[in-house]
Amino acid sequence: MTLRVLVAEDEVLVAHSLADLLEGEGHAVHLAFDGEAALMAARSLGGAMDVLLTDLNMPGLPGEELIRLLRAERPGLPVVVITGSPPLGGVEELRRHAGGNGLLVLLHKPIDDAELFAALHEAAARTS
Repeated sequence: MTLRVLVAEDEVLVAHSLADLLEGEGHAVHLAFDGEAALMAARSLGGAMDVLLTDLNMPGLPGEELIRLLRAERPGLPVVVITGSPPLGGVEELRRHAGGNGLLVLLHKPIDDAELFAALHEAAARTS
């Protein structure tokens, strides 16, 4: 299944590498290089966005706040977090702050492609 993925990542090379990887698997990718741009892009895409792939540490609007704001609008939005600085409480801490009831996966940098594709496969299963 082709997914429409919004990638929110402030490291330009990482963002483009993720986009290349995901597009190579047939997914449609939209890039945002900070949290505020990601929020605007997500709202523009609306229900056409299948999954948010985000970093946590970004300028302006951090990833945790981005997730919380988007989950307030779309509680079931699947979210995959890729970060080099995970919260101390891990995915459970993210769940407490994020709200909603959608898929929430926490992956660590450097990115393991197999883990990323497994998370996207799970997101696809929940969106169909």
